[in-house]
Amino acid sequence: MKLGSVRPGMVALFVLITLSASVLWRVASESRTELAAADGYRHDDRLALAVEHYRRAIRWSLPASSTTEQAVSALESIAAELEADGDLAAALLAWRSVSGGLAATRFLYSRTNPAREKANAQIARLVATDRSAAIDASLSTEQLAADHRRLLDGEVSPDPWWGTLLLLGMATWVGALVLLAWRGFDSTGRFGWAGARGPLWGALAGLVSFALGLLFA
Repeated sequence: MKLGSVRPGMVALFVLITLSASVLWRVASESRTELAAADGYRHDDRLALAVEHYRRAIRWSLPASSTTEQAVSALESIAAELEADGDLAAALLAWRSVSGGLAATRFLYSRTNPAREKANAQIARLVATDRSAAIDASLSTEQLAADHRRLLDGEVSPDPWWGTLLLLGMATWVGALVLLAWRGFDSTGRFGWAGARGPLWGALAGLVSFALGLLFA
């Protein structure tokens, strides 16, 4: 096969597949490394470092990866162990690592994660036991826990529809500009309206979609 006969689309597809495979391999590798480090620190009873690396393992993990389940299970066990020992601050950090780690890996259309719901409930319960703030003096522990739970559940997430429009608009915009550079100019570098008209309209539509998605997502 001659080099000149290779279509640009095939080259772009090969590059895209290669880059995607590289990213997936890096994510999986980092997740396994962080999980191994966390297990080592936990074995050495260095729980603060173990919690940190378990949280990183969750953030690096892929969807449906066993790494996430292992890290979450370990953090829940550590949190229960620390609370039993009376170290509520460290236990709270472990639960927050579960909730924060899972929140960092959610997608536009992610469903409610039971593990994160459980972590948020434990965070609210533990925070409510700290009655050092004068403003909380008149509230019961149950009321404080409910208030904190509402704050945890009231996070602002990207709207799925507008977020999708943003991503599609960005892809269309960039793709149309690439197509414009390929079809909008002849071999001498002169601009040709006939070949550039479609890509230009596509780039404009993609830019508008991207801007709307960025504004409302």
